[in-house]
Amino acid sequence: MGTQYTTDIPFSSSHHQQALKLLELPPELLALLESDNPPILTVTSSAATETTPGYAILSYGEKRYQMRQKNTSNPILVLKPSSTGPTEADDASTFIPVPSITAIAKIEDTIELILQEGEGKAPPKVNKWHEKFAKSRMEKKG
Repeated sequence: MGTQYTTDIPFSSSHHQQALKLLELPPELLALLESDNPPILTVTSSAATETTPGYAILSYGEKRYQMRQKNTSNPILVLKPSSTGPTEADDASTFIPVPSITAIAKIEDTIELILQEGEGKAPPKVNKWHEKFAKSRMEKKG
């Protein structure tokens, strides 16, 4: 049986959540960005055609990645350290704040990078369940 701890960590959620997206980086791009001489990244739009819409492209040097949004099955909470404040029942002059954590953002979608092999040609669309789910969620919001 696991050990029960008597110390609680108070948790709260900010009323004003920050809008964040998580960008999944390929290992080789992450290594370059962490290097002493990181590349300059640019984001542009591909040209739309009669059959396909334009899409976001992340580029550096000769490398080009299509940026594609995908839904995560479990939201990711971004937390920051905080401390508790006195309530109406507390005496503010003797109250001692307790360390706590606050959720400042909830990430439900991430951006994946897909390496582009050929110029101007998007990879074939794969109907993954998370893409269908994200599409239906956007239709409900809009």
